Amino acid sequence: MDSVLVLCNRGPFGSNSAYEAIRLGSGFMGLGEEIDCKILFYGDAVLSVKKNLNSGKIGMDSYEEGMEMADLSELPIIVIEEDLIARGMTTADIFEFEDVPIQVIKEIHLGEIMVQFDAVFQM
Repeated sequence: MDSVLVLCNRGPFGSNSAYEAIRLGSGFMGLGEEIDCKILFYGDAVLSVKKNLNSGKIGMDSYEEGMEMADLSELPIIVIEEDLIARGMTTADIFEFEDVPIQVIKEIHLGEIMVQFDAVFQM
């Protein structure tokens, strides 16, 4: 297996799916350059990449730590533009990574991206 896409559509509140998707992706990235791994957030999961998301107020782990893990492991993250818009967000509302910027795509291109990977996991 040379490439993995991890899909996540569950929001950051009431679920750790987005955080676990980042942990899984970071683990693949830690295996070296042999495995190409990307995370794709869609649906409510796009809220996970929102700047200044203060999940600590409801007793959940900080998503900033997860985003820092993704940044440190240079894990590429993709989000669906229509899902950002449906939740009142723009690209100005999402995290800015030092090494790997979050890629925003239109939903129509999702199929094209999925067929590029040897394995696709849903979280």
